[in-house]
Amino acid sequence: MYADRYANRHGLNPGGVAFALGAGGVLLFGLSLTAPHFVRDIVPTITATNIPLDPPPPPKPEPKPVPQIQHVAQPLKPPPESIDLTKLVTPGVPSGQIALHIDPPPLQPFPGGTGDVGTIVKPPAPVITIPKLDSRYLGAFQPTYPSDERLAGHEGRVVVRVLIGTDGRVKQVEQVSAASPAFFEATRKRALEKWRFIPGTRDGVAIEAWQTMAVRFVLDEE
Repeated sequence: MYADRYANRHGLNPGGVAFALGAGGVLLFGLSLTAPHFVRDIVPTITATNIPLDPPPPPKPEPKPVPQIQHVAQPLKPPPESIDLTKLVTPGVPSGQIALHIDPPPLQPFPGGTGDVGTIVKPPAPVITIPKLDSRYLGAFQPTYPSDERLAGHEGRVVVRVLIGTDGRVKQVEQVSAASPAFFEATRKRALEKWRFIPGTRDGVAIEAWQTMAVRFVLDEE
C-alpha cells in the first residue's frame, strides 16, 4: 500500500502540466510585447543629373570710334585795295563824275525761231468763243411767272451767272441780283431744266464757261 502511494506522488500530474504550459505561454507572450522593435531605415537614393546651362550672350560690339574732324584755320585773305573813284579821270567826262561801261549780255536765239540773234517768235493766241443761246430752245427761255408775284402785281428783273458745260446744259446758277427770291428761284429752276446753249470753245474744242444772263418779269407779256 505504501508503495502505491509513493508511486502516485512521483507520477506526472496532468493539471500541473497544463498549468505550467499555460504560464509559459503567458510569459512568452509578455516578453514578445516588451521586446524592442527593430525598424529598418531606408535611405532614399538620389540620382544627380547634369542640366546644361544656356550659353552666355555674345559680347556687345564696341562702338566704332567717330573720327574727329579737325578744323584748320584758313588764313584770311587780305582785303582788296580800296579804289578812290573820285580820282579816276575819264576823257570827256567832267571832273567828279564817273563813266561806267557795262557790256550787255549776248542775245540768245529763241528756240524754234529762224536762228537770227534777237529774233523772238510769239506763239499764236488761242481762238476762244463764248457760249450763246441755242436758237432751237428760245421758246423755253422765259421762266414761269411766280403766282404770288403775279397776284400781287409785282414785276421785276433777275440777273444770274450760269456755268455752261461742254454739252450746252447749265450746270450751276449764281445770283447777281433779283427783285425777289421768288423771281430768282423761278429763273434758277428754268435755267437748270430748259436753257440750252452752244458751248464756248478754245481753238475749236468745247470748254466750260460762265455767262451772265438777264430775265425780266412783266405782267403785260403774260
